[in-house]
Amino acid sequence: MKIKLGVLTVLALAVWSMKHYYAVATADDLWWILGPTAWLVGVVTGTPFALAPGEGYFSREHLFLIEKSCAGINFMIAAFGMLTCTCLRRVDSGVSGARVLAASLLASYAAAVLVNAVRIAIAMPLAAHPVAVSTLTPGEVHRFEGIAVYFAGLVLLYEVVPRFDRGTERIDA
Repeated sequence: MKIKLGVLTVLALAVWSMKHYYAVATADDLWWILGPTAWLVGVVTGTPFALAPGEGYFSREHLFLIEKSCAGINFMIAAFGMLTCTCLRRVDSGVSGARVLAASLLASYAAAVLVNAVRIAIAMPLAAHPVAVSTLTPGEVHRFEGIAVYFAGLVLLYEVVPRFDRGTERIDA
């Protein structure tokens, strides 16, 4: 129990640190997630993105900017917390706790790049051809699209974890 509490403490500190880092970071500081995301969006959509220093990654062809707020850091943090808590039952030593934290962090990063690339690939045509919904602004449509994609990404990630975590039994309702 003490080891699991230690893992949860490290998780809480890591989440706080990541939120603080994101709050003070510039787009240039987030190259490690914006760059791979822009590359993947470019592969999926066939749209080239170029680094725009101080701003993010820009597509001249679509006049679309992948900026700091598009980084997917909050999704990554949510995925990291969910994965760590989901795999917490596997922790029985300091080494297994470190493994769970490391695997959760790496998986949350990969998921953030992938899910965020999907979100941006969907957002690009929505921005080019705004959906006419009488009560929603284009910004609200963009926000709801992001919420839906991120939620689906977390659910999918939660469903995939037991396939890689042989020690976790899935309980179906």
